[in-house]
Amino acid sequence: MMARLVGIILGVILATSGYVIAGLGVLGDWAQNLDLGPFEPHRPFVGWAAAITGAVLLVAALTPRFKRKTKRKIAPVDLGADLPGELVAAPILAVEPVSAAEPEPRPEPVAIPIVAAEHAPPPAPVETFEDLRARLVTLSRQDAWSEAAQTLNRLLRMARDDREKAVSRRDLGDFARGQGRLDEAAEAYEEAVSYARAVRDAGPQGDFAADDLLASALSGVGDVAEMEGRLNDALSAFEEALALRRSHGGREAADPNARRALSVSLERLADLREDRGHRMRALDLYRESYDVAARLAAADPSRFGADLASTRARLSELEAKIAG
Repeated sequence: MMARLVGIILGVILATSGYVIAGLGVLGDWAQNLDLGPFEPHRPFVGWAAAITGAVLLVAALTPRFKRKTKRKIAPVDLGADLPGELVAAPILAVEPVSAAEPEPRPEPVAIPIVAAEHAPPPAPVETFEDLRARLVTLSRQDAWSEAAQTLNRLLRMARDDREKAVSRRDLGDFARGQGRLDEAAEAYEEAVSYARAVRDAGPQGDFAADDLLASALSGVGDVAEMEGRLNDALSAFEEALALRRSHGGREAADPNARRALSVSLERLADLREDRGHRMRALDLYRESYDVAARLAAADPSRFGADLASTRARLSELEAKIAG
């Protein structure tokens, strides 16, 4: 459109200028004394050339142009791309209607070779959520953070029910907290708590697995809140996590992992109580933790002996502060 407008303007200017210069007529008195300089001897030729050029430009600008229709291209679908969703948006292809008078010919039958069962390739193993999470734990312990991040992204996409979503969001919180991204970690832990509460509400009362999942997510919330200086939020999260740990037998729990989790929850809350000046309450919590750690170390010294030594050192340090 702009090219047409420019062509019309230039055509009008050249045509009228050539009309006056060639002496065919006058348009007012604006070109009567127009000096062409070195082209003055060739005034008629210059005038006709300008008039003809202007006329050509006008004709070209006013002549309609027809565009050739091009076929629409359909972008191919990359089925190998690592997409976040389950479905891939395939291109929509137009289907031509089939006339009733001219039925569509049936394709000739094609013989399909029968492959013997012993020569068929074995089916690829299906990777489960638990398999992927075990790989994530292994990569994290090996400090392979780039591969761990890719595995974590796949784990988040694979999560289907509330339990898997709670576990994957808790793992995301641990990963982000380990890299110092506290805002991202806090958001992930809050989502984990929300999903874990849904699991606990939907299951039977007193379900240890549901309570343990919620307690671990709450501990993550408390850790980030304490690191950010939100001590009241940290205290609330640690206390709820400890109550869930205690609800399944506490010191007498049959699962050593559950007893160790109880000991850790006791010491997290004790350290926060000490930071807020509640030393006597912190001392009681450390004594309870020491009792649990001592039972674990007595049953498996190689696994829990270091935990007992750490608890004993913190307990002695706190007793010395109170005595002094």
